[in-house]
Amino acid sequence: MYKYLFVGVAFLILAIVLYDIKSGTNPYETDKSWRTSSLSKQQEKRTLKLVVAYDSGQRLKTISENASQEIIKSTMESINWNEFHIVQLEDNRNNDFKALHVSGSLGADGLASGFVTENEHILLVEPPETVDQMIEILLDFLKGEETWRNKYVYE
Repeated sequence: MYKYLFVGVAFLILAIVLYDIKSGTNPYETDKSWRTSSLSKQQEKRTLKLVVAYDSGQRLKTISENASQEIIKSTMESINWNEFHIVQLEDNRNNDFKALHVSGSLGADGLASGFVTENEHILLVEPPETVDQMIEILLDFLKGEETWRNKYVYE
């Protein structure tokens, strides 16, 4: 009796496996789909716009629609930081505007960094003291908002 029951169950399992193979679906891959979609969202490359403001914010110049580490470094190093400037990375995915900026001058103004959304504007608690620190802040934001938020305190 158990022999016939075992053969019946084995035949049913074989039929299901053959059907899945023929249809091209793999039940084990479907169970893991949430992992790949979650991973791709985490690793999604953002396209950030790099903008520089000159003359105390009176003139704006878009440096790149798709900023990279090299573009950020060369832009920051080419600026005369004895005069006031604002350098901003803008993230406008899904019409959800976010921007991180470094600004100021090495003179009397001092340096600062701020994060802006449509609803808030917060400043770095311990402002940068050097151009290299400002470059690092921008590059960390470029790596991802999670990297940046875990490294710096803005209020």
